[in-house]
This record gives sequence, structure tokens and C-alpha cells, in this order.
Amino acid sequence: MASFAGLAGLILLALTDAAVPETLQPYLQTMTDSTVVVCWQTSAPRTGKVEYGLTSSYGKAASQRDPTVDHGLTLVGLRSDTLYHYRVISGTDTGTDAAFRTNVTGNRPFRFFAYGDNRSDRAAHQRVVKRMLAKSPMPNLALNVGDLTDQGSGSNYREFFGVERELVSRLPMYPSPGNHDVRNMTNWFRFFVLPNNERWYTVRYGNSVFHCLDNYSTYAPGSGQYNWLVSELRADSADPSISHIFVWFHEPPYTTSAAHSSNMTARQYLCPLLERFHVAIAFMGHVHGYEHSMVNGVHYIISGGGGAPLHTRWNAAQPWTVYREATYQTVVMDVNGDTIRSVGVRPDGTEFDTLVLVRHAAAVERR
Repeated sequence: MASFAGLAGLILLALTDAAVPETLQPYLQTMTDSTVVVCWQTSAPRTGKVEYGLTSSYGKAASQRDPTVDHGLTLVGLRSDTLYHYRVISGTDTGTDAAFRTNVTGNRPFRFFAYGDNRSDRAAHQRVVKRMLAKSPMPNLALNVGDLTDQGSGSNYREFFGVERELVSRLPMYPSPGNHDVRNMTNWFRFFVLPNNERWYTVRYGNSVFHCLDNYSTYAPGSGQYNWLVSELRADSADPSISHIFVWFHEPPYTTSAAHSSNMTARQYLCPLLERFHVAIAFMGHVHGYEHSMVNGVHYIISGGGGAPLHTRWNAAQPWTVYREATYQTVVMDVNGDTIRSVGVRPDGTEFDTLVLVRHAAAVERR
């Protein structure tokens, strides 16, 4: 799929009927202060249209002329921090009303999810999503730390979106590629509309910035991904409107799991940059559970309890170990001015490992 910069109306590639034999309900993709992408799939080629507006009477529309099975339309002219209603129309079939809130700007408070490793156990995945949907107020966006699917197949993505349909119709979900997802990147580019090259990219939201990284493309110094990240982090450091920097990727540089060892390449190349540019929290998955580590001022939170079979064995705790638990969960993050609050939430609603960070001074680049 083309990069976000090239989006202007219809933006997804057509899938064959064999790839998507069932309809996928609408889901939100890349959102800015004034735009959002609405995607959906149909089992046979249809024309597509999205009606949207401040009420369920709508008043605006985006449409495509050519029939396709894979639909993606950009809604434009949106106001920031505003509730919008929308519905999709496929041929003569009209969908039901849904709603989303656009990006906040400045120092307005907001909330987001971090979660992932949803593959393989639909029932466990459903329990996690059910709890996410019960959060009030509803978060504004979600970071997925990867392994949404087992093999990256069309049927895997149908299952994923089938479980997540109510959630992702309300907020944009931004995924990072996991080791299972990269087994079929063709479907990754078909189902997602993400910034930059769609493997590593930046999302700006409120007073914060989020950088998605790809463990499965080289990020050694001098590589395209490494140079991109350094450039983005330098721009963040020079921007007084950015209070918090977050990153997310799949394989953790610090873990005590017996199932997976620490990714030493990430530790060697990425962690020095996260420290140098005062990244607040890095979110990862790969380990099916929850683990919180802290090294040189950077918090590393593994939120890989989204549905995949739990990894229940741990090696000895390390000096950087803060908390660990083999549990299904999501992380709920509240950003309010200079303050960040992170908490793990189990499917039964109980909370654990509350973290509060306060930004006391400008986070300038360490030299």
C-alpha cells in the first residue's frame, strides 16, 4: 500500500474474493487533526461511500466510483477533539451508525491503550477486548505491539478484526509488525493504512509523539530505519510542544521470560537512542504476559497478554525488573499535561503495576 502521504480518497488495494470471502466491518486507520481513514471489506466488488458529520444525520460524504472488495476512504475537513458519526454504504447496502473522536491538540488530556500478541486464542482475545471496551472514558487510540495474527493470512485477519470490530470502529489502532505478522506482509499492506512506509512510522497526538519501529527490518546505525528514528527524535527534542515521547515495537530488549530472551540487537542499537532522547516508555510484546523494566531512566513495558497462550515461566529477576505477571491484560495510559499514568488491567477489571511519571524539565537530547 502506498504511504500515507499519497492518500487522497480511495487508498487500499483490491483483494480477491478468495482472500476476503466475508465482509469486514468498518475500522479506523491513520487519524490526523483533520482527517481519518475508514476501511472495510466486502465479499464481492461494490462501490463505496462513507457518510459522516457531527450527528447521525451526517451531511458530508466521501465516495469511490469503481467497485472493489477492499474499501478505504479518507474523511477530510474534521475538527480536532470532536465527536463524529459515520456509516459506510457498500453498493445498495447501508451500514449502521458508528462514532469516533478526532485527535486532541496541545496539552488537552487523553488516554490510550497498549496491547498485543492477540493471535491463536479467540476467546482470550475477546475477554481482553471486552474489558477494553468497558473503560470509561474510552481511550482515543491504541498501540498494538504486534503478532495480531498467527500466519498473516486473510483468515487470520478476518478473525482479528472480527474480535476487534467494535473497538476499531471507534478509535484508530496502530500496529507494529510481529514475528508472526511478517510471515505475510502482503496482507499487512492490504489491511492497514499507516504513515511513512507502514513498517516504521510516527503518530502525533496531543502533546505527545509515538514512534513505531520494526524489529524485522535492519536498524543498525546507518540503516534507513535507524537514520529515520534519529531524525524523528531530534525533531521531537527541538519541538517545545512535545512533552512525551513513546515508542513501540515487538521484541523486548529487556525481559526475564523463560520463553524468549532479550533482543540484544535492540538493546545495542535502540536503547542508547531511547536514553539519549529521553523516551518516557517503550512498549513491546513477544512475551505473552506483562513485564515492566526500567533502565537508565527509560521504562520498558511488555504488554503481550492480548490473547496468545500465556508464557508462565520466568528466569531470575534482574536489577532492572520492576514487575512481571503471566496474565492477559491491556495497558491503559493517561496523559495529562506533564503527567503520565500507566496501569495494567486484567480481563476481570482488576488493576496492577501503576506507574506515574512527571516531566519536570524540557527533555532535550543528551550529548
